[in-house]
Amino acid sequence: MNTAEKPYSRRDQILDEATGLFSEMGYDGTSIRVIARACGISEAAIYRHFENKVHLYEAVISRKASEHDIAGYLAKHSTGDIEAVLTTIARHILSYIDTDPVLLRLMFNNSLESGPVAAVLFREFRLPYIKHLAGELERRMATGEVRVIDPFITARCFVGMVVDCALSSGVWPKITEFKFNAGDVICNNVPIFARGLRTVTGREQA
Repeated sequence: MNTAEKPYSRRDQILDEATGLFSEMGYDGTSIRVIARACGISEAAIYRHFENKVHLYEAVISRKASEHDIAGYLAKHSTGDIEAVLTTIARHILSYIDTDPVLLRLMFNNSLESGPVAAVLFREFRLPYIKHLAGELERRMATGEVRVIDPFITARCFVGMVVDCALSSGVWPKITEFKFNAGDVICNNVPIFARGLRTVTGREQA
């Protein structure tokens, strides 16, 4: 079997440069001309690989998503009770703080975008968590572990809360004396959320 690494291509170079520029300046602030200049090539050379800037941005985000394989990770690690599932999701999202600050900058800038790219990062990075958690909630409602709720709304609220914590990680220390710690968020917030989801027993009601 050939184990040689795939050679670094012009397309790879364009994606690398575009990723850095989109993360620093956002989609609207990054032009094809700027990307071409960073690559040392003409704009026409970029259009040989990508139809337009939207196509290039989508390719950047798609490659980022494949690096993290969110669905695969969740399928493998979401075991235990609902609190354990919530912890797995929160831990994976908050791991981006240390492992992929470029992704966090892309997500932060994307939250300010409009038009055809506004939903790209939501679709690639938030929706897999939301769909997975909604499925877990539906299954656990059927077994009686979780009270009857709207699984999609609940999943979206939980994922949104954790993503907001991740995106705010670099801001909190600058505006307050509180030192942000991903572990503290998990230990504090996940049990509260899980407690609200669990079916209330007669003893707990008393």
